[in-house]
Amino acid sequence: MAIQQTINLPIPQLKTFIFISLSLVFISCGSDKAMVNNIDVETSIDQSGDVYMILTADLGIGNLQLPTASFPIILPNDGREIGLVSLTGSLSGKNLLSIDLNISEAANLEMASVRLPNGALIPLVADNPVLTIPVGRVEVYLSLVKGAQVLGVSVPIKSFDSLGRKVGTTALMPIFSRNGTIGAAGIYTSKTSGKNGIAVVADISGKLKDVPSLLEQLRIPQMEQASLDYSSDKAPGRRQKRKIDRELYKMHKKKRVLILH
Repeated sequence: MAIQQTINLPIPQLKTFIFISLSLVFISCGSDKAMVNNIDVETSIDQSGDVYMILTADLGIGNLQLPTASFPIILPNDGREIGLVSLTGSLSGKNLLSIDLNISEAANLEMASVRLPNGALIPLVADNPVLTIPVGRVEVYLSLVKGAQVLGVSVPIKSFDSLGRKVGTTALMPIFSRNGTIGAAGIYTSKTSGKNGIAVVADISGKLKDVPSLLEQLRIPQMEQASLDYSSDKAPGRRQKRKIDRELYKMHKKKRVLILH
């Protein structure tokens, strides 16, 4: 005969147990799991020989819902469109973030050391110089240097400003490995409005092997000392992490549709 075992906890402890269990299941960025269910990175070459890369990330954000929006990636020097950043949210819980970028054209931009909007180091990128393309308040990051080849994006989320005021400057971006791609994804926060949001970065070195002549063609400086750095200099402390979990869980229960800046 099967024996059923029940958990008898005082009400306060039971509520805590339920909260922790649900936050781990539904709020990926509040646990050790990265905010990505799956990711796909593909390369293609058009008739003119330009190399395109498409990154699509299926975000694991529980009952939170991305707005549906798109942002053309435009070269600041001549106004030409070289790609698109797209967000797609649905009531079914499918939230997609994608970058479609002409790498050949983007490589003509100047390289610089950059950080997330809140001042935190970008995981994988660290202090390595990258090509940064502002798309309104959205930022696209592209590194093609040897040893640190990365594509990523940060998206400011107005709905996270109240969270940032409570926890200050943090970058909760756990490492993931999905579909043969290594990366980091999660949220960045700040007490300053407009500097809170979602970021996803992925190691694209494996995909660039499909176009071995690309780096020679673009004449990207290859720095031997460059290497992927998975650390974050603004990782939240235990108390900050608990606050992030709590606030995201509240949004999850309300099935919030996230608002962009």
